[in-house]
Amino acid sequence: MEKIPTLCGAVDDLLGGGLPTGTVTQVFGEKALGKSIFSYQAACSVVSGGHSAIILDTEQSYLSYLLPYRQQGMNKRFGKELKAYELKLERTTKPSAKRKGASRGELLTQISSTLDRLGVSYTDAHLGPIVDILCPSFSVEIPTKEPSIFLLQTPEVVDLLNLHGVDATKEVSSGGRVELRLRQTPTYDSVLHTIVRETGARFLVYDSISAPFKSSFPSTQDLPARSAGMAMILSHAQRLCVEFDIAVLVVSHVSIDPIKAWNRRPYGGVILGHEAKFSFELTKSGAKRNGEAEPENEEEKTEKGRAFWVARHPAMEEYSKFGYANIDEEGFH
Repeated sequence: MEKIPTLCGAVDDLLGGGLPTGTVTQVFGEKALGKSIFSYQAACSVVSGGHSAIILDTEQSYLSYLLPYRQQGMNKRFGKELKAYELKLERTTKPSAKRKGASRGELLTQISSTLDRLGVSYTDAHLGPIVDILCPSFSVEIPTKEPSIFLLQTPEVVDLLNLHGVDATKEVSSGGRVELRLRQTPTYDSVLHTIVRETGARFLVYDSISAPFKSSFPSTQDLPARSAGMAMILSHAQRLCVEFDIAVLVVSHVSIDPIKAWNRRPYGGVILGHEAKFSFELTKSGAKRNGEAEPENEEEKTEKGRAFWVARHPAMEEYSKFGYANIDEEGFH
């Protein structure tokens, strides 16, 4: 098991050198604490070391906010220009043995042309769902072989599933429950598998795993579909860990017990809990989780700093240790 240093002293100390490859690590916490900054910093560390990193940006915040404000500071931190590229996913028909799949745009043009020639009236609302059914796959073009950060914006849970080889549709039952319907058996030969292989990536980030599931399955009665979808994604990620010896970082929001407001747990429940071998809660430096917990670096505590708490670790008891971290324009220290 190799370790990928994040250059955040607290996390690297608690993990014995950095994020472990071959397994899943989770960081969860409330909003605006720096989870995405930490993820981006870890990705920059990977690229600085000569490998590529993949970030699945489900909240669509990296290109619009994080990179414009943080890229310069990270370049300064690592002493080089760290390239970041957005990968565009394009829906296509399933390829055959003789030819590659047709893109969604190509298919839409051909169908529209045929309907116009036949004098059939239609609207985009009619054609869109039909074309999506006929284009269940994704294709993607890798712009460079150089070590880089590759960003994929995947806010929709169905697109995220498809990226992981799960061809599914989202439907609402007569009772109002949101359900997932598989159109075929999930495959490991997914678009994400192809991206990891072709880029030689050593690091994969889900930032966050929570957002697409929260927006797609808002009710407690939707829990079966939420759990099944998350399990399929994380199972796929775990297989990528093993095959390519990559490190996977899953960012998650918190679920708060309305009766016990102090009881904050990562969104995703036992499904995410089983897959993540290491788990950390990110809080403000003054937050309390265990009064008897031992700090790794008491000298680093500041009023406006952060703390990473051990929520799960094979060698440590739950919330038995934590480390202080400080954040500036160059990220976490």
